[in-house]
Amino acid sequence: MKQLLVWIRGNMPKERPKLFVQGDTVRPGILVLINDADWELMGELEYELEDQDKVVFISTLHGG
Repeated sequence: MKQLLVWIRGNMPKERPKLFVQGDTVRPGILVLINDADWELMGELEYELEDQDKVVFISTLHGG
């Protein structure tokens, strides 16, 4: 997951990437799901993605 966040930070956000990442992780208020499970249960940044894994980022902040 850590490598995915580095890639996302460098390639995806076109405007204000600081709204998505903070340091080397996602900002507070962003729920991360791996295969429909909270990434905290999966080991967060240490989780090694496998083929066919589904990763979803959901903003829990107003207007998400």
